[in-house]
Amino acid sequence: MINEHKLPNVALGDLGLANPSINANGECPYLADKTITKKLRRNHVWNMFVFSFCYFLTYTGFWSLANLQSTMNAEGGLGDYSQAAIYICSMLSSLFLPKALIEKWGCKNILVAGSLICCLYIGSNMYLRWDFMMSASILYGLINGPFVSAQTFYVDEMATRFQSTISENLEFIMAAFFGMFMFFSENTQVWGNVIAYYALSSGRPLKENTTLTSQCGANFSPLTNDTNKNLDPPTEKERFILTGAYLSMSLLSVVIMAVFLEPLKNDLKEGSGCRTMVERFVSAFKQLKNPHQMLLVFISIYIGMEGPFYGNEFTEVRQEYFQWN
Repeated sequence: MINEHKLPNVALGDLGLANPSINANGECPYLADKTITKKLRRNHVWNMFVFSFCYFLTYTGFWSLANLQSTMNAEGGLGDYSQAAIYICSMLSSLFLPKALIEKWGCKNILVAGSLICCLYIGSNMYLRWDFMMSASILYGLINGPFVSAQTFYVDEMATRFQSTISENLEFIMAAFFGMFMFFSENTQVWGNVIAYYALSSGRPLKENTTLTSQCGANFSPLTNDTNKNLDPPTEKERFILTGAYLSMSLLSVVIMAVFLEPLKNDLKEGSGCRTMVERFVSAFKQLKNPHQMLLVFISIYIGMEGPFYGNEFTEVRQEYFQWN
């Protein structure tokens, strides 16, 4: 069967062979050589591991700090406004930039640039400065659309290349590769919370745990918060330790990705520019004619609303905070 979307074959590093890409048609004659086939498989799995591990290093800090914005940077609502800036800019960049930037610079360069700008955002949490933090948030939001698109594109391409060397169907391999990616993705929340716990609890004496049910939920008032010190902003020392740990992990991911991650080489195209941006914007709205796409849109909106509600409104009882201020 001939695939509809075609990408050219690319050379595979030192092997000097045409590497089957996302749209390789028919049988590749050299795949009968088991030694070469094993090298190809190891290469694809290695790239997938490097990519997933770098994602883990980068997003451990990002997601953990995102969960802490409403308390860590609560002064003047800086944390909440910075998160709003990220996602507003992300929505705009997702409509216009992914295809043009990926075709111009390639997946690997977008991944490295996105991780580097994420480091800038993480570093901005060391100091509560509106200009620095909001600028970093806007920059990260603008790169986030192409950044996420490049992540999905890279996983999809590695899975398809791996499938071309074995007899398994593409759906099975795709699920396995995205499963590997999600393993590292879910670990960002686990280890992010572990690091935050030890960084923010170091040096603090343990206190007796008391529960006042009459002041929970909708009855909570931040002005009378004398029992739960977890809602107090961290000290400067704790802030530097926490942010420094996350920043170190993110910078390490940039180095690893730049050195060890293999570029796709078949994702670059000439002539990308403003026309590509307009075409992508128009095609996004044309896609809304598809009823299946519309159903996914509603699910996406629900998931998007659930995250901030759980992180801010529900967990930190933010609605009472806004009423009192």
